[in-house]
Amino acid sequence: MESEADLGDGLLSSTIGCRRRSASVSDDYSVQKTNDDATESKYAAIQLKYWEDPFIDHFIHGCNDMPHRRDPEISRGYWARTAAVFSIVEQFVEKVGPSAQIVSLGAGFDTLYWRLKQKGCNFGRYIEVDFASVTAKKIRLLRNPHKTPDLASFFSEKLAESHHTDLHAGDYHIVASDLRQLKELETKLFTTGLNKAEPLLVIAECVFVYMTVAQSTELLKFFTSNFQNVSVINYEQVNMTDKFSQIMTNNLNSRGIVLPGITACENLETQKQRFLDSGFDYVHVWTMDKIYREFLDKIEVARIEKIEFLDEKELLSQLLDHYCIVNAVKEANSKLDFKNITPK
Repeated sequence: MESEADLGDGLLSSTIGCRRRSASVSDDYSVQKTNDDATESKYAAIQLKYWEDPFIDHFIHGCNDMPHRRDPEISRGYWARTAAVFSIVEQFVEKVGPSAQIVSLGAGFDTLYWRLKQKGCNFGRYIEVDFASVTAKKIRLLRNPHKTPDLASFFSEKLAESHHTDLHAGDYHIVASDLRQLKELETKLFTTGLNKAEPLLVIAECVFVYMTVAQSTELLKFFTSNFQNVSVINYEQVNMTDKFSQIMTNNLNSRGIVLPGITACENLETQKQRFLDSGFDYVHVWTMDKIYREFLDKIEVARIEKIEFLDEKELLSQLLDHYCIVNAVKEANSKLDFKNITPK
């Protein structure tokens, strides 16, 4: 959920550096508010045509602040993140086919389900998990009859709402759960018809860092122990031991946001080891700087680099070098070869 505009004063313009939220009443509340930051930053980039997303307009008005321009480094970072995650998910769905299952942890106001459907992707079920306060708001916003396109028209079945926090609509589900409460999470996930025998892809974007390493490891073990074939896409901080990362951390702390899982983000090896310790067979880790330079479509990179001028290209590289994507795979008797899926 976290916004990438977390570098603090002195690295990006005052537009980003001076933007602070008021102190929250709890760490969980502060973490939930990062959903607003992420949605607003994506919306700002989409308005400048970094990528197309006709669905985000449903959710931007559920945020507290009016969207405003972000620095080019932030918009490029969000474009690279969005492009890389979409590419991996799309490849997974293409390999598995209609039985593909996707669970998005800490999904917030993400629109990936609708973007996949718009692209013609066919999958069995897409499940979003977040705090109840977030899921309740998302359900209310997506049901808005005055917005177009009609989001409910993409569902494979008529939607059914439960307790204002859960929604079930055939191939799309929203469930409210604290990811640190595994019993609750297990109960909620299996109300969606999740099949242990079918391949599963788990998406986690800036989620594990908000829990202890022990808690995130147990969460990952839940998936490797319950599913025969499971892949995880983890987008998160990395290389968090230098001055640049300290500024990022201090900025988050000033907004009441703590990072209990930061020790797993020290470097690429610590990121990798957590997944190996959790029962995954293959783990690949790339910094976003490497993905941006070597994996993403060169024509698209050239296009987005013309949208806004960068004063210092080194700052973009620094920012991207402090985030990574992990692709972890557990394959049991699978011929689909998920371990060779890479961003592109």
